[in-house]
Amino acid sequence: MFNEIMREIENADGPVAMKELAKKVGVAESALPGMLEFLEKKGRLSLIRAGEWEQCQVTVCEACALTRWCAEGGKEGDK
Repeated sequence: MFNEIMREIENADGPVAMKELAKKVGVAESALPGMLEFLEKKGRLSLIRAGEWEQCQVTVCEACALTRWCAEGGKEGDK
């Protein structure tokens, strides 16, 4: 399961929506944050925390996998 998550993230062209990632790997969307944090603790990926990625070009934050950690956190259309 964790390898599938990593494969999807690595093959993505940019931020991956949590809903889309959950569907692709066959897990509940609510389970992904814990899985992503586990992968970060194991050194397999680095999560972006609030204010760490100023180059964001996402215009609909609710669709972004980084919403939980982003300073904009769900402010649709503010970018």
